[in-house]
Amino acid sequence: MSPIENLGERALFVHAHPDDETLSTGSLIAACAHRGIEAHVVTCTRGERGEAVTGVVPAGITRKELTEFRERELALAVSVLGVAGHHWLGQAPARAVGRDDRRYSDSGMVWLSEGVAGPAGHDDDSMFTAASLDEATGDLAALIRAIRPTSVISYDDAGTYGHPDHVQAHRVAARAARDEDIPFFEIASDPRDPGFEAIELHEHLDIVLDALSKYRSQLTIYPDHIEHVGGQRQEFSTAVGIRRAETEGGRA
Repeated sequence: MSPIENLGERALFVHAHPDDETLSTGSLIAACAHRGIEAHVVTCTRGERGEAVTGVVPAGITRKELTEFRERELALAVSVLGVAGHHWLGQAPARAVGRDDRRYSDSGMVWLSEGVAGPAGHDDDSMFTAASLDEATGDLAALIRAIRPTSVISYDDAGTYGHPDHVQAHRVAARAARDEDIPFFEIASDPRDPGFEAIELHEHLDIVLDALSKYRSQLTIYPDHIEHVGGQRQEFSTAVGIRRAETEGGRA
C-alpha cells in the first residue's frame, strides 16, 4: 500500500497559516484529490503578523484588511488543490462545544539563524502559542468528531523551520489525533530525512504552482523558484517525506 493510500478515505491537514497548506503539502493534497481521497484543511491562524509583497496590497492597509486579503488568497488556493472543506481553528465546527468562537492569531517569529526561526517575544493573549494546549486540542478534536477523518496530517516536531505556530500545530494535531484515536502522519521538515518515506509527486506540479500563484501577498513565482516576502528563495519541489507517528500515551 502506498503512503497516500495509508491516509484512508478522508484526510485532515492541520496547518498554521495561509499558504502553509500549499507550500508544505500542496502536492500531497492534490494527490489525495486525484485519487478520490477527501482532503480537508484546518488553518490555525490567518498570518496576521506576516509581511506583504510590496505593490500587491494597498499602501497603509490595516491588519484587518490584510487578514481579509489572505483569507481570500487561501480560499482560491485550496479550491485549486481540490480541498473538500476548509476550516478555521477556533470557529465551528473546529471549536469545542459550549465555547464562543475564537480567532487564534499569528504568534510571529524571528530568525535565530539561517533557516531556523524562534519566538518573537510578543505578549498577546490572542496568539496561537498563548492558548492552552487543552483549548486548542479541544477545538481540533471537535472538528475531528464532526468530519470523521481517517487520518490527521501535520508538521513534524521541528515545525518545518521552527516557526512557533508550526510547532504548536504539531503538538495540537498529535494530541488531538491521539485523543480521538486517529492515525497521525508527520510531514518531514526536510523531505530527504531518512526517517521518513519519501514520495515524489511531480505530476501535480502544475496544480501546486497554480495554487501558490494565488498567494500574491506572500510569494512571487519565478520560472525556476519561489521568492518569499522576506526574500528567501525556495526551489520548486513536489517531494514529500511522510511517516505515521507514535504519539505520547498511545498510538497515533
